[in-house]
Amino acid sequence: MKWINYHHLIYFKEIARLGSISKASETLLVGQPALSSQLKSLEEYLGVKLFERKNRRLFLTEPGKVALEYANKISDLGQELVQVIDDKAFTNQIHLSVGALDSIPKSLISDIVDFAHKKTECFLSIYEDDIESLFRMLASHQIEVIISDHDIPTQKEKNIFSKRILKKSIGVYASPEFADLKKGFPKSLEGKPVILPTTHSRLRQDIDHFFHLNHVHPKRVAETQDTSLQKLLSSRGDGLIFLPDFTAKGLVKEGKLIKIGSLEKVSCEYYLIYSKRIISNPALELVLKQDFEKMRLGH
Repeated sequence: MKWINYHHLIYFKEIARLGSISKASETLLVGQPALSSQLKSLEEYLGVKLFERKNRRLFLTEPGKVALEYANKISDLGQELVQVIDDKAFTNQIHLSVGALDSIPKSLISDIVDFAHKKTECFLSIYEDDIESLFRMLASHQIEVIISDHDIPTQKEKNIFSKRILKKSIGVYASPEFADLKKGFPKSLEGKPVILPTTHSRLRQDIDHFFHLNHVHPKRVAETQDTSLQKLLSSRGDGLIFLPDFTAKGLVKEGKLIKIGSLEKVSCEYYLIYSKRIISNPALELVLKQDFEKMRLGH
């Protein structure tokens, strides 16, 4: 049996990514002559030319494109192996690593991981960060799933998938002292203090569009992606907030918040973004199969 050199694939993959032996040499910290020699050895082993040179840049040949697909898969498997061993996934206890955007309601994160834990008694690792950082963690197998409030950004890796798990309408909430705003809503919001999501979020764009359509000009007093902080500020009387109804149930029940009204045609969607692994995780598989629309969220 002939054995392929794993290092040759790593070098080939980096040369293909950068289109240059010299640039790959700087990244890999391997001399150009040695790198050229390694590439030549791989081509001789496979019996094909992997690159052709055009305008001082290397371009993949058709066999090279096929080889790169396999090199990417082999690289992913290597990273997955390291992560599986680090996670001790070969032991009896399942480990589920979850990433969540800071804009995701803590109650939703809690509902998802609590469901996984109760069903499988898995050990949980939970990370909160921005979408680009979480995608890097997902691609390198440091986490297995991302809870997001928007779908997969374009031009991401082909082995990353998404599933929409919730679509919820948005309500306007405030402390009881704002109860009189229920009358004449949404015009009643004119000049009133509001606490908004930050400008980069889709929900913020939808809220601003709602204000524009209804000719309402509230007083913007704060913006934050952290829904827990929004609820804390609003319950203290600092302003009105805009949330899916299930995330406000607890504070409404305690009498700290009341619902002022609903934003017509404005909704928030939540997704699970995940990558396929050769060795599947039972906890993740259960989460992906669960119908969260039917769950009593926020309880």
